[in-house]
Amino acid sequence: MSKIIIFEHINCTGNSLVVTTNTPNLILKEWNDKVSSLIVINGAWDLFDDCNYSGQHCSVHQLGGPTNDGVYPKWTDWNGTNDVLSSLKPQY
Repeated sequence: MSKIIIFEHINCTGNSLVVTTNTPNLILKEWNDKVSSLIVINGAWDLFDDCNYSGQHCSVHQLGGPTNDGVYPKWTDWNGTNDVLSSLKPQY
């Protein structure tokens, strides 16, 4: 099962949310435009700046990040923008 943890602050700190399924709208989880870092526990994920999988897009995976361990301590590590993520889904 694909699993990602998103964090409110850099270096995987602050509030966090575990996601294991398609999430077309982070507004519903009160997480829209709040993500600054993340950890990919399993699989690969597509991240989108806008709801419903639209807008700027990038991918992250469990062997990615600056130290190839799935940890992305800052949005620049996935070529994203701070506090912009609005939807995400696992790659199948």
